[in-house]
Amino acid sequence: MNPYATAFVLFLYQVSVGGLVGLSVTPFNDLERGFYKSTAGVLVVAAVLAVWGHVDLLSHRQGFWKIVELALLAGFTLFLILYFISLWGERGFLRARFFSTAILTGVSGLAVASFAFAPGRLGPVEAVALPVSFVVTALLLGAVTVGMLIGHWYLIETGQSLDPFFRVFRFFVTMLVIQTGVEIVAVLLLYLLGSADTAAALERLFKHHMVLLSSRFLVAQLGPLVLSYMIWKTLSDFKNTMAATGLFYIALLGVFVGGLLSSHILALTMLSG
Repeated sequence: MNPYATAFVLFLYQVSVGGLVGLSVTPFNDLERGFYKSTAGVLVVAAVLAVWGHVDLLSHRQGFWKIVELALLAGFTLFLILYFISLWGERGFLRARFFSTAILTGVSGLAVASFAFAPGRLGPVEAVALPVSFVVTALLLGAVTVGMLIGHWYLIETGQSLDPFFRVFRFFVTMLVIQTGVEIVAVLLLYLLGSADTAAALERLFKHHMVLLSSRFLVAQLGPLVLSYMIWKTLSDFKNTMAATGLFYIALLGVFVGGLLSSHILALTMLSG
């Protein structure tokens, strides 16, 4: 099994699940349906690629939990596609059910997928810290993706209320702060209360990959935090959605690069054989 391929496929999965949750922050009745069609289309592409990658990886590594993980990912992708199709119809009840079911199966699949990244025996601390960390990271990836896409939509449909943009922006900042806190607490708990294998993996991380870890913090945490202040000032003081969208693009690059660096770190230190 290629650990780097596994981590990258997980990254695509996180983007699609987190992006769908990010859509739930927006006021559905205040934005044109075209925004949801285009955004859901992007998420469908990421989810389909993730399923495709999981199917290929499953041929190299089988087991009960891998099958459960693939089933949940496939279920998420199916309901996401059904939600995407329902955007062309008027059956709001079905659309809401497809949307909520996709989120439920997606988050469940992320929780199961995280167990593969325990370096050995899955203890009680790992069983809680890993799923929480994976889901929170997915929400941050989704928040910055939806933020960039909604900003792009404001460039197409001018003259709209800025409230939806502010909602997504606040969600992005909230998840950025929460993820930073979760990562610090999770590392401390895993090192102090986790299994011996987990403690050894963390020691390898801090001893041999400190430059990589520091780069990830600067690019994915500190950089987007500074950009978030600039986005807020641009929207609140100048009402300039074009400039705010450009800043969101830069924030997206930082968060995405950070997500890929996290995948690399997982492959180096945390992935079980």
